[in-house]
Amino acid sequence: MNGPTFLTTGAAPVSSPLARVLAGAHGIRDLSLLVKHEVRGAEPGAGAIQIRPGRFLVIGEPAESTGLVVDVTSALAGIEVDGEPLLRRLTALELDALPATGKVAGVTALLTRDGDSFRIFFAQEYGESVVEAVRDVQEGLA
Repeated sequence: MNGPTFLTTGAAPVSSPLARVLAGAHGIRDLSLLVKHEVRGAEPGAGAIQIRPGRFLVIGEPAESTGLVVDVTSALAGIEVDGEPLLRRLTALELDALPATGKVAGVTALLTRDGDSFRIFFAQEYGESVVEAVRDVQEGLA
């Protein structure tokens, strides 16, 4: 039986919402396609990033949870960058007190730290703005 191609059950092509703006970028890793879940009402365990009391972001599949689990993969874009000097120009958040939620490049974001690497998660519709701000600061630091 033939039918319209938009009704096919095959997998749709997957691409990052940041692919275009990250073309040619150096030192910015795209985290947008990582699986991300928000867990509400119960602490999901190790590796969870507290967004606010009772709400956590889990990168990957959450462990057993008695709380509400919402897949936010398509809602949140993310990047990883290196260097404290770069982040000090992008945010007023205290970098020694991460993870934290606040303004990064003028956009509300969740910021985490692993040594000298920083992960920034934000609403995907602000991706172009955030990446352009990061690239501008990188250029100024070069």
